[in-house]
Amino acid sequence: MHPSVARLAGILPQHPGAGDPIDWDEVAQRWGTPFPADYRDFVSLYGGGSINCSLSIGLPLEVARGSRGPLLFEELIECGYELLDLDPADGPALEGKISWAVDCSASQAFWDTTDPDPDRWTTLVLTRDGDWVEYDYGMVDFLVGFLTGEISPQPMGMFSPDQPVFLNWREERRLKEEGIDPWPHL
Repeated sequence: MHPSVARLAGILPQHPGAGDPIDWDEVAQRWGTPFPADYRDFVSLYGGGSINCSLSIGLPLEVARGSRGPLLFEELIECGYELLDLDPADGPALEGKISWAVDCSASQAFWDTTDPDPDRWTTLVLTRDGDWVEYDYGMVDFLVGFLTGEISPQPMGMFSPDQPVFLNWREERRLKEEGIDPWPHL
């Protein structure tokens, strides 16, 4: 397990059945690049889902059909263009960037994919105001940083990081289908 993911697991407990199986060769072929090792390990352990119903983390491939499936990167990138009030056909405003998360305020986390080594990709946050903020962290170190207060002020998510809860999209869907509020503590 990637050391950053091991650190995250000590801060953000995963529930039984979390994690999503992904064909990483298919991902690399579809996106034209392999993905960072920390993200691959994150997906294996947690999968797509949400932290405190405030920060939604997406997947690069569809693993389920239906309206209650996981958030996909394509959807996140479309949201980025909307946030910038651009049409994707207008130009490459998000070229070299892949969005992996969105928060409840519409801010988004992207990888800056300009480095050919995905394990050196850093995180860019596109705020709801259309401003870019760069963080010299990979995806999981970025999550660890704002959950521990190492990154301050909190760049994303509208929750107290002292009691973070992660729900995989399947668990959240299961609870809703059973009529249970998946986020009763919020």
